[in-house]
Amino acid sequence: MCYSLVLDCFKNVLMSSLVAQPLWKVVDLFSGCGGMSAGFRVYDDHFSIVGAVDYEVAKPGRGKHKPSSTRCNSTYRRNIGIAPKYADLSSLNPQAYRQELGLEKGELEVLIACPPCTGFSQKNARNHLEDDPRNGLVERTASFVEEFFPEFLVMENVKELLNGKQAHHFQYLCDRLSHLNYSVYSGVHNLSDYGLPQRRMRTLVIARRDYGFLGDKPLTSVGRLTTVREAIAHLPKVSAGEVHSADLMHVAPGMTATVQRRIRAIPKNGGSWGDIMNDPNFSEEEKRSLLIPSMFRARPGSFPDVYGRLKWDTVAATITRECGHVGNGRYVHPEQDRLLTVREMALLQGFPSTYFFEGPVSAKYNQIGDAVPPSISKQIAEYIIRLKTCSGVTRIEATYQKAHQPSLLTPA
Repeated sequence: MCYSLVLDCFKNVLMSSLVAQPLWKVVDLFSGCGGMSAGFRVYDDHFSIVGAVDYEVAKPGRGKHKPSSTRCNSTYRRNIGIAPKYADLSSLNPQAYRQELGLEKGELEVLIACPPCTGFSQKNARNHLEDDPRNGLVERTASFVEEFFPEFLVMENVKELLNGKQAHHFQYLCDRLSHLNYSVYSGVHNLSDYGLPQRRMRTLVIARRDYGFLGDKPLTSVGRLTTVREAIAHLPKVSAGEVHSADLMHVAPGMTATVQRRIRAIPKNGGSWGDIMNDPNFSEEEKRSLLIPSMFRARPGSFPDVYGRLKWDTVAATITRECGHVGNGRYVHPEQDRLLTVREMALLQGFPSTYFFEGPVSAKYNQIGDAVPPSISKQIAEYIIRLKTCSGVTRIEATYQKAHQPSLLTPA
């Protein structure tokens, strides 16, 4: 970029800081507990969140059983400041919702849409054979884009959205966006490269109306990993089932006596159930009493994260919606004999230390695992601010950008 373009960008930023500008309106579909909105809310001198929608469904029900609830709308309202609309986005009328918000077509600056990722993830064996009906919500997003006609669309999902078995849903969305004259950036990112203290591979999608300039990548590598130690080692010790008096979110669920014995036997700082199985100091009888039957049937090296402890000086394992139980992944504290607390899990997921989660403890863990890390959404908000304030760069390079958009299917 030449010097004159940099100077033009600087002048635009300076002038926008001197003259009061109307806030850029944001609507968050599939808003969850507010992870994506929280990043935009940091810049409340630029963005105003005017609407949010979530159906609060954690897991689909089986048979006559109703789906469980994430209770996320209460958390969103407490932290973001507006009450999300409780609605099923597969049936919510886009025009009716736009009119409910009092928005004209094209008035919205940012439409956030982060549909459920469960139906795309390779960790779910069914996804290799079946197309989860919820995957259609990616295509459904196009109808909201067409109705609201925002300047930007922002989407986050698992990496398989781009390159998995059901990637045709994303391709359909791209085709619709192209028809509406949007330029599209998409890429797979390991979010630990961008400051998140967690190994988390995610697809980021950003589209801009009128084939607007999108630049290179929305995130900038920080050049080093943020470790588990840096993220949570400062927190005071608590026992399983204890709530810390100074922070109600610093709480971990209690455990049965059998699970407590199992956790105590797992080596500190990175150990797992496999270490018990392979430890000659444990008799066969002791192993049988500590481990569950399926562990004896498992192939060597399989499911290494189950009942696993985190390591202090590396990033955490991927946090999922099932992170509320020690048997669902590597979610045990590096030293203390318990599951990570809600606060520890939230810090590893990029939430600020003051974020408050509503609902029962199990719902709090679901909300965190489902969320977009606010430390990442904050960077996306910064990226959009740069694009909108550096209008000189946008005008001059837009033609080049249209001809050289990043690949829709190639990881960043």
